[in-house]
Amino acid sequence: MDSFGNHGCILVQVYSLVSAPVLGFDLTRLEGGPATADILLTLLAQSTRDIEALARRASPQTPALALARSHALRAATEKPSVRDLAGPSAVSLLQRAPIGTLAALLHCVRTDVLVPDRDNVPPGTVAEAPDGAVAIVTDAVCATYLRESLTDVDRRVLAAAWLTARRELSAAAPDLGPAHAPVHRLLDRVRSAHPAEVRALGVAAERMRVGQVSWSSAMHSAAWGVHVAGRIRAAAAAQLLLVKAVDTAGISVDDRAAGVWNVLAGAVQALMVRDLVDSDSAQELLVPCLSAFGPDWLSA
Repeated sequence: MDSFGNHGCILVQVYSLVSAPVLGFDLTRLEGGPATADILLTLLAQSTRDIEALARRASPQTPALALARSHALRAATEKPSVRDLAGPSAVSLLQRAPIGTLAALLHCVRTDVLVPDRDNVPPGTVAEAPDGAVAIVTDAVCATYLRESLTDVDRRVLAAAWLTARRELSAAAPDLGPAHAPVHRLLDRVRSAHPAEVRALGVAAERMRVGQVSWSSAMHSAAWGVHVAGRIRAAAAAQLLLVKAVDTAGISVDDRAAGVWNVLAGAVQALMVRDLVDSDSAQELLVPCLSAFGPDWLSA
């Protein structure tokens, strides 16, 4: 599979907001990925006070919820990831098999997503998400991430508390910082992409494979820039918005897995730190996308 799985420095076993392009690559190939991205995007726009308010909406576990959670646990255990697949028979499964796991995603939710002030706590202090918020969001993420493996009844039971609680949360969109305008212009181009442009993205992905090492190095530089600039949550939100944009565009899973996601995710990551990253890295990540869509969206 020509994907993040073949780009050594990008491959990780644990999701984090810093590695959001990897999480996005997995979500864009899962049936429930866009819905999972929507949950995470909503949370990334919340303050610590909002998360505390969310926690107060938690309810005691009911027999129906306990049963749905057990079904989700079993489904998660049975869901293969890339490292579980091997041999010729696994080729078709690799298109949809995630690099990470549900457990890794839930760890990211607890330690990153639900802790807006994580980077501002005093040294030696560990910021923790409220238990009630963790419970509500964990159930909701299970319902979406495992969408194809759970019954409608289990998904409704798991998502019920979240659907009720989110009405009380801020509806504000995540702040993308200095890159807000160019990222949204690119997302608009993705949403409206026509078949010829999707084919052009595929061609760009093929060309990009020739310089695989350079692309990986550029992604590493961009990720470092995101970290140094304190734009981790903003950059993660941009990648999650891309998951939804790709879904809206109807780009096939085959194309996403074959490199189109890499082209788009690289461009988004470059835009997030275009003012910080070296010009060679920015060019490495932006040129494939520019060759498919033209320069108008970038130069507007």
